[in-house]
Amino acid sequence: MFACKNCGGNVKFDIKSGQLACEYCHSLFDPYAYEDKTSDAEVQKDFDATIFTCPQCGGEILSTDDTAAGFCSFCGASTVLYSRMQKEHKPAYIIPFAKTKDDCKQAYMSLMKKAIFAPKELKDPKFIDGFRGIYMPYWTYYVTQKAPISLPAKRSHRSGDYIITDHYRLEGDLDAYYKGLSYDASSSFDDSISEKLAPYDVKNMKRFTPAFLSGFYADTADLPSTIYASDAMDAACTNTVSEISKEPAFTGLSVDSDSAALSPLSLGTTVKETDYSMFPVWFLSYRNKDRVAYATVNGQTGKVVADLPISVGKFLLGSLIAAIPVYILLCLLTVLTPGMTLTIVGVLAIIANICYSQELTMIAVKEAGTEDKGRIAKEQPEALGAINNRRRLKAAKKATKTIKKKTNTSFIAYFILFIFVIQFVPALFVIIAGIGGSFGNADGSLILFVILTIISFIFSIRAFSSFDRMPGHKGVAGLIFGMVSMLIGDAVLLFQPVLDAWYYGAAFIIIASVLITLINVIRAFNVLTTRKLPQFATHKGGDDRA
Repeated sequence: MFACKNCGGNVKFDIKSGQLACEYCHSLFDPYAYEDKTSDAEVQKDFDATIFTCPQCGGEILSTDDTAAGFCSFCGASTVLYSRMQKEHKPAYIIPFAKTKDDCKQAYMSLMKKAIFAPKELKDPKFIDGFRGIYMPYWTYYVTQKAPISLPAKRSHRSGDYIITDHYRLEGDLDAYYKGLSYDASSSFDDSISEKLAPYDVKNMKRFTPAFLSGFYADTADLPSTIYASDAMDAACTNTVSEISKEPAFTGLSVDSDSAALSPLSLGTTVKETDYSMFPVWFLSYRNKDRVAYATVNGQTGKVVADLPISVGKFLLGSLIAAIPVYILLCLLTVLTPGMTLTIVGVLAIIANICYSQELTMIAVKEAGTEDKGRIAKEQPEALGAINNRRRLKAAKKATKTIKKKTNTSFIAYFILFIFVIQFVPALFVIIAGIGGSFGNADGSLILFVILTIISFIFSIRAFSSFDRMPGHKGVAGLIFGMVSMLIGDAVLLFQPVLDAWYYGAAFIIIASVLITLINVIRAFNVLTTRKLPQFATHKGGDDRA
């Protein structure tokens, strides 16, 4: 704890002024004025800190204050945290908070205004007030590139019925320097969050002194700097190739992503220096039973990265409202026979199964943690080689692509698909109706429906293989019901009963299975956008007093 030099009151770092401010007399002080003058501050490698430990998840929060924290930022538990005094390794640099808590809340609310399907709890002002300021540990790399280079490139163009590809060699002497390529140094801070929070402007880094932590909490590094050194070099190579491609003389050329000429060694890439630094993050956790979602805000730029689960009720209501104009258009554009009605709901079943299967596959990847290099480094260090190769290949392909925007958020892709369906599904179903008619009413519908059943079964079987990753294996019964409902549709079309009620009854059963699958898709998405409750030996979080 730091005391005011005028009145003895408690002082904390004030974001707006960039200085330590007294809570009582409002005096301002330079953070460096509180450095230990009894010895050379530059030589000191450690500083005194209070470590608070969560009794439920084992997470730890580091503070220069000794006031007890009553809430764990990482598992969402309201509990009294155990405390102890400890020496902590001193970082070389720190980026002080530039965005206040009010700035953070406004940025988060701007995001939540667009999240129309998010649970109402995530928009509750009391919940949003729970943002805490955390200094997260980062390794900052300084990378140089100096070597003669020769990059294979090509350009293709059409001439009549032929596609002609011209091959080139891009040669020259490379001399590049990258300052401050940064990667989080905590195994418990998910790489997917830290990568999306980037970038931080390292030009604003300041020499570290513990006074900057006053009023905030911090995490400490538990990963060596060597873990992300290869990523820093790959990032430098990616950017270098991208910059070379922007040269006017090279417009339209694409570099071979599989070429050994793009490797860090070929580009003369070397990590010259590494610093241990702390970067600011506003942190908020949302706990729902045995899952937790995180919302984070870059404390320097205000960039928001959040896990956003969705409300089943809100999404189903929105889907129902959107389905009304589709139904009206279908009625206006075509007259559907009972057989084609079954075919149409079969198409809906396939779309639902594809979405569900894709979500389960993504859950399997996420729960395995194979994309989180920091986590793998702690739990399965023997797997780092394969991860490095995969990440290097991904970086190389990124460097050689032309400008192309993409998103990693599966639900955004599904929402775009949903809009596409709303706009074009009537025309699609009219085409299907025409195809069915060309085969002859009943037989055409049967052939189409058998094809749809086979496709549906393929994606259902694929989904079954990923169920071991779903909490409680929820959704198995719904998937089985969907497969049975498709078989019922096949049976009705095969026996061709006279009463239309059989057709519409089968269609109703399939629609019910689609609804169940849609609910399972939402549940799977919520698993994908949340995380298992953390259980670790060391983790540090944020301060609700900041």
